[in-house]
Amino acid sequence: MDKCPRCGADAVFAGYEDARTFYQCEKCKRVWPMMIAAPTVGARPPVRVLVADDSDLLVGLIASWLEDEGFAVVVATTGRQALDAAALSHPDIVLLDLIMPQMDGFEVCAKLRRLPAPPEIILMTGVSDPAHLLRAMDLGTATLLRKPLEEETVVAAVGSAALRRTHPHWSVSHAYRTKTYR
Repeated sequence: MDKCPRCGADAVFAGYEDARTFYQCEKCKRVWPMMIAAPTVGARPPVRVLVADDSDLLVGLIASWLEDEGFAVVVATTGRQALDAAALSHPDIVLLDLIMPQMDGFEVCAKLRRLPAPPEIILMTGVSDPAHLLRAMDLGTATLLRKPLEEETVVAAVGSAALRRTHPHWSVSHAYRTKTYR
């Protein structure tokens, strides 16, 4: 019997679709495809993503989308929790809501940028103020996603950020973005 990648509870066979085998967690009811092959020795660890939004429902939904794509996900529901989680998990990518309690996304973003190895930051907002886009660009964020979010958009944005992060010239482009524009 397999174990749920999210909660660790026992999982049961859920069926076949598109030539893949699916399992379902008996506890949280999450469904995921079976791994086709075990990771090889020396394979890269999964990209770490921190999802921070004040909506528990949205955080859980985004986390499940990204976990289904193979990302390692940590969640937070306040700005302070996001900074604490970033300090502990050292994420490669941060999906960050602009409007959150305790500390807004812009303040969290500015603090994350001061880390020794800052993550790629993708901001999310339901506000359509053009000033937010300009402020986000000034902070050096990778992308600004507008809510309501769609799975394909979120996965594509995180995938693009992951490619930028793992690209051999990332350190050069990161240094250019953080030093030249300021």
